[in-house]
Amino acid sequence: MRIPSFARTIRFKLTLWYMALFMLFFMLIIGGINLAMHQFQNTDSEMWQNGKPTWQEIREQGMSGDTVRLGIYSLIALGLVPILGFTGGYFLAGRMLKPISHVSSLATRISSTNLKERISYHGSEDEIKRLADTFDEMMGRLEDAFESQKQFIQDASHELRTPIATAQTNIEVVEMAKKVTASDYKRLMKVLKRSLERMNQLSDQLLLLADVSQERANWQVVDMKSIISEVAAEVSARVTVAGISLELEPASDEMIVKGDSLRLKQAIFNVVDNAIKYNRPGGMVKISTRMENSSLVIQVQDNGIGISPTDQLHIFDRFYRVDKSRTRSQGGSGLGLAIVKKIIENHGGTISVDSAPGQGSTFRLMLPRFLQS
Repeated sequence: MRIPSFARTIRFKLTLWYMALFMLFFMLIIGGINLAMHQFQNTDSEMWQNGKPTWQEIREQGMSGDTVRLGIYSLIALGLVPILGFTGGYFLAGRMLKPISHVSSLATRISSTNLKERISYHGSEDEIKRLADTFDEMMGRLEDAFESQKQFIQDASHELRTPIATAQTNIEVVEMAKKVTASDYKRLMKVLKRSLERMNQLSDQLLLLADVSQERANWQVVDMKSIISEVAAEVSARVTVAGISLELEPASDEMIVKGDSLRLKQAIFNVVDNAIKYNRPGGMVKISTRMENSSLVIQVQDNGIGISPTDQLHIFDRFYRVDKSRTRSQGGSGLGLAIVKKIIENHGGTISVDSAPGQGSTFRLMLPRFLQS
């Protein structure tokens, strides 16, 4: 037998509970009244043994007809109470659950094109209002997530379009040329190679940002002193060419964390690379480390062009560029610091920046220290 849809609703179940409780209380009251009335009656059991007594005999024995009528009325009430209880309970449950029905109907109407709809429930401060407010907050986060995803797709498409357009333009130039030499083909191959490298690099960066999983099972104990020394050695040639001094100030304490050494090295390298790229001739880059409570603090300081307060709010966003410093001509994709933020947060840490235009920037990376037993 198929159960009707309304019988599976919370409203119907609440109504049954209301009615069952009401019936129980009613039966207890009626039973108590009849028991009390019976105790006040002094009936003669022999009269009932000799046959059914008449009304006169009942009256003579002191058994009032009110007792009989009370029993009849109780049976009638017992039949009416379920009907009245079910009707009243169903009505009251409907009024109480009306906001939930509104939430349900709103949820069915919501799609990616109308995420701005809200319940905006203004009732009393009860569970229903908390549910409605929670739903509205969830919709706000969902709307922000959709907007962020939309912007991410647009930015990624724009970034990929640049190397593709460069390669396509150079191919068309060669195709339209009346006479093509071997040097033209070599130049075209170099352009195509650079474009493919650019797309491959951007693809790897996007995959890293899209990967929300944390392979903690493969994490190992990492010595950050060694990581920082490797980064300093790799950028030493660039520092010399740029005319910038590099200062390394490692902490005297043991700097051990647990995580992915390759990702942590990538995060440190990206921050140091930015400090070099957006510096000025004769500038300085200083890498220092220290222990702060149970955290390891890695600080990368430079005296380069700096970042304005407005831009500091967005430098960790994907594809965000400061006009003077984040340009495609310098090879930046606007993903470097977003990748750093993701790596550090995946390792349970935080990243912050303190900067002023024309005075330089200081990036602080905080990672939880690993205590070896």
